[in-house]
Amino acid sequence: MSSTIFYIALNDFSALPQSNDGECERVEKGSLLIKADTPPSAHVRTDALRHPPPLWVRVQESQKLLCVNRQLVEDLRNRVAMVLLAVTDTEERFTFYKNKSRVQEVMDLKEGDPVRVQVTSSSGRRERGLLRYKGPVCQKQGLLYGVQLVGSAVGKGFTDGSFRGQKFFQCEENCGVFVPGSRLERDYSESRREEPVMGCKNILEQSQRTVNFLSRGIRQQNPQPAGEKCSEPLQATEEKNVKLRSLEEHIIPASEEGPQPLTEALEGQPANPTLHTTGEDHLQVPSLYSPPSNGPSSSLQSDTEAPKVGLELNSMVEVHDPPIYGVIRWIGQIPDSSEVIAGLEMEEEIPSACTDGIYRGNRYFHCGPNKALFVKLKNCRPDSRFYSLLGPTNQILRCNSIAFQDYASKSVEENTPPVIGSEAVERLIGWKRGIQGHCNSCYLDATLFCMFACSYVLDTMLLRPPDKNDNDSYTETRDLLRTEIVNPLRRDGYVCATKVMALRKVLEAAGKSTGFTSEEKDPEEFLNQLFQVLRVEPLFYIRTPKKKPQGCVFYQIFMEKKQSVDVPSVQQLLEWSMVTSDLKFTEAPSCLIVQMPRNGKNFKMFSTILPTLELDITDLLEDTPRQCCICQSLAVMECQECYEDVGINPGRIKQYCEICSKQVHLHRHRRGHRPRGLSVPNDLSEQAIYHQQCMQLYAILCIETSHYVAFIRLGSQNPPQWAFFDSMADREGGENGFNIPRVTLCPEVNDYLKMTPEELQKEDPKSMPTYARRLLCDAYMCLYYSPDLSLYK
Repeated sequence: MSSTIFYIALNDFSALPQSNDGECERVEKGSLLIKADTPPSAHVRTDALRHPPPLWVRVQESQKLLCVNRQLVEDLRNRVAMVLLAVTDTEERFTFYKNKSRVQEVMDLKEGDPVRVQVTSSSGRRERGLLRYKGPVCQKQGLLYGVQLVGSAVGKGFTDGSFRGQKFFQCEENCGVFVPGSRLERDYSESRREEPVMGCKNILEQSQRTVNFLSRGIRQQNPQPAGEKCSEPLQATEEKNVKLRSLEEHIIPASEEGPQPLTEALEGQPANPTLHTTGEDHLQVPSLYSPPSNGPSSSLQSDTEAPKVGLELNSMVEVHDPPIYGVIRWIGQIPDSSEVIAGLEMEEEIPSACTDGIYRGNRYFHCGPNKALFVKLKNCRPDSRFYSLLGPTNQILRCNSIAFQDYASKSVEENTPPVIGSEAVERLIGWKRGIQGHCNSCYLDATLFCMFACSYVLDTMLLRPPDKNDNDSYTETRDLLRTEIVNPLRRDGYVCATKVMALRKVLEAAGKSTGFTSEEKDPEEFLNQLFQVLRVEPLFYIRTPKKKPQGCVFYQIFMEKKQSVDVPSVQQLLEWSMVTSDLKFTEAPSCLIVQMPRNGKNFKMFSTILPTLELDITDLLEDTPRQCCICQSLAVMECQECYEDVGINPGRIKQYCEICSKQVHLHRHRRGHRPRGLSVPNDLSEQAIYHQQCMQLYAILCIETSHYVAFIRLGSQNPPQWAFFDSMADREGGENGFNIPRVTLCPEVNDYLKMTPEELQKEDPKSMPTYARRLLCDAYMCLYYSPDLSLYK
């Protein structure tokens, strides 16, 4: 590899392939090219030769052999090439390469250096970490960087230092990542190396300070004696410091009275001695940054048989034999004990042994009466009802009322209309707003938010009374969607993941498709299943001439080839797709969902698409009076073959009156066209007023690297207010943590939505504001409604 010569493409350009009759190949800016020998059989066209002589290269991404102009590429040092090889996206690679100081900084990093790392390509946040490995990883090309996450980033990784079964460095599970250099930078804020793991001795020797572990980043001061009246009680459901992404430590001086950090078992007088097992203590004390890494032993399992899973806040556990079940609500130390204690909220009340979160006069957490039990953490073991089914944690079963108690949302029986304008801003904007994500649910969260948050156009599916053809589960499913998801979202601005999981279970049980409760799905699969379960009529019907109409839930734009425009609008794409497929709407729909020409996260036909604010579908309707595209009189003919003729009303459907049709088709290039007559009412006057059928954009569903998000319009005011929704905008805790949804105002997108495609083509996506870029570059589905018809259909 040392003798290999690399180049990088400085711009998008076309290059000649090896074969003489082959079409020119497109090379993207940022593509890596490897110098190749001139093939003996190559024939280079004389008009393609330039000075300096052309260069034969092999494109790294496609392995195609091409002849390129030397002036369009730049040679790379071998060390730089190795770093760039690991960056798979060409745009990301070129942006990184142009920042020469960053490239040099990344190449100079050494193991142990503090860094900031972008954990996923979709994340805009850089987390703290320590560089633990730098080099090749398995069969991956180029240099990857292994980073151990520290501080609040603990638990956000995806490895323990292993990659495809090979160990490259050592760290806790889900505390490590492997990333290319483009997602890494030196952390200059760290004046010294900070180790992420502190052992038991380090904690216990620091007698000057104590550590309290509390849920959701809430700092507990001195424990409140049971007999005292607290002026501001610490509520378990209270939302404080919601932006914290994981369990964090809070240090208070030893002079302040309070419980020591609970890290082992209760030595004093337990509330119920029969709930404590005996045995040697082999528990590892957790670090300041992460919960215990190994599950404790119990009387039911030997140390070798005990499941090696982390127990942390909100872990579902069991104690005693026969087992009783609960959720860990507090971990730390108490006076007169050197062992780690877990405060459990039990599923069932135990009057003889439990409190409401008070132990020996001090309050450690809040729960219902007779449901708080304090036991040694080493005597807790993962809830066997869930562990035995799907390994360490069954995230489907974990989504229950106890585990998600602090994030629960209320049912709302009364029908609630959507909020708009300033009321929508007040109710929907902020953290813990929208629909909480859990276990690959973003496709469903974002779609439901688009459909119902600020629009009533699809409310008919929530209100249809059951009929004789509905099965027993229809009413249950309809009411679940209405009272547990849509109404709470509109009234309270928030829906917890537990309610959405209930809907996912219904969808999985009712249909042939599996995986709705756990797997990544496409929004179109969810929509089809939901409409089928609720037996909702299709949103619209389309057909080709003389064929039976076909009912559809959404319209997917299919393209046989890429249009000549680089930045099309949804109006252009919809017309182009329906004209070339010879399709028409049988009648104007009240709601239209348009899917962009892309295939999930892997393929986009257009890098940027402009969502049309007002979609005119007049010319796409059957049996609707239309105007001649030349003289604006009554159109009686339509020519599909004229559509791509830029000499006549470019970019629009070609329909003519009888006179204009004859004149247009006298041209020698159009004599072979076969115009088709339109269905026109006999009594229609030439002086009739033509009514345009227009639909308004009210939501946009977007996808980036397998993660779905949404943009919604907060009402019909002009200029419109737009908001961005992410069901997994932040996270609290590790594997057993919770996603925190967020809705954010994004007024900057208005300026871009008002642009024409020609104006937008001049904009550089990299310089756009984040939300505008995501809306224009990641659009997956655009949702439209008809202001005239939505109240009646």
